[in-house]
Amino acid sequence: MSEKKKTMRAVIEIIIAVLVIIAVYFIIRGMDRHDVRIQQAATENETQRVWKEFQEKTVSIKLHKKTWKFAHPVQTYLFIGTDKSGNEDAEGEEYHGSMADALMLVVVDEEEKTYGILQLNRDTITEVPMLLQDGSANASAQMQLCTAHWYGKDKAASCGNTVETVSKMLGGLPIDGYYALKMDAMPLLNHEVGGVTVTLEDDMTKLDPAMKKGATLTLTDRQAELLMQSRYAMDDDRNTQRMRRQQIFLNAFMKKIKKQNAGDVNATVKLYDRLRPYATTDIKMNDLTALLKDMQGYTDKGIITIDGTSKIGEKLHDGKKHWEFYMDEDSLETSMKQLYPLVQEKGK
Repeated sequence: MSEKKKTMRAVIEIIIAVLVIIAVYFIIRGMDRHDVRIQQAATENETQRVWKEFQEKTVSIKLHKKTWKFAHPVQTYLFIGTDKSGNEDAEGEEYHGSMADALMLVVVDEEEKTYGILQLNRDTITEVPMLLQDGSANASAQMQLCTAHWYGKDKAASCGNTVETVSKMLGGLPIDGYYALKMDAMPLLNHEVGGVTVTLEDDMTKLDPAMKKGATLTLTDRQAELLMQSRYAMDDDRNTQRMRRQQIFLNAFMKKIKKQNAGDVNATVKLYDRLRPYATTDIKMNDLTALLKDMQGYTDKGIITIDGTSKIGEKLHDGKKHWEFYMDEDSLETSMKQLYPLVQEKGK
């Protein structure tokens, strides 16, 4: 089995896991866009050539006033879960993007054979380009990260604006592709695996009498939707708390999907096909069936979040107060170094 096929197989499994929490989780590799990789070379000269090519293409990123480069190639994919606030099915001037309720970066390290997820807080205050219908951005503003998907002339443009915003927020991080999924697909994800079993850490009886704190439940499709999306009906309505509930669902879902895949190699393909009507992506999936036959597991680094401070503010200037999250720069640097092979440039 080729190293490339082994790598692509691992990424496919990553896709499905990611799709679940936002509903979005690990999408297949097999892309040509922004593809920077070092494959196992047949000769020493070939190895040197590929390494030189990688160094030429690799850009520096800046974190906490420091400049970093990558020790070896790493693949990064952004997964976006959108709510119902926009008008995404319309065209032209009637189109309006939705808010991005869930944002995650799936990071795949082929050399180390690992993957991990950086879960981003949708309320993070950062510079957001305010795209016009013609695709230009005459202005930008400091506001919640989730608003990046609000701007753009169509779904692809909204996703592109979100990718650009996340990249700049993380110091110019290269992002290889995106996969956006409507949050309407959440119940479908739960249904396809026969219900996910979780132990609740919050009292959610205001939403469902059966959802008591400490209760272990095999979630109905409606309960899965409540667990992953509910926020304002909770006693603590900060997005950081919802992100924690999403992690609980994700970890349980991963166990289910892996067990399901062990009995049916086509399970992942079937689920992905069911999600097509809800998804927007620039990632190619042509090799999915062939790659599933060659799948092997990578080491999971888990779900990593960035610490920071939440407060109520008026950054949106809509006459209302909303939660705002401010990243801790030290935590940002630490989180990135957990997922990426970063090497600080001398004197920078």
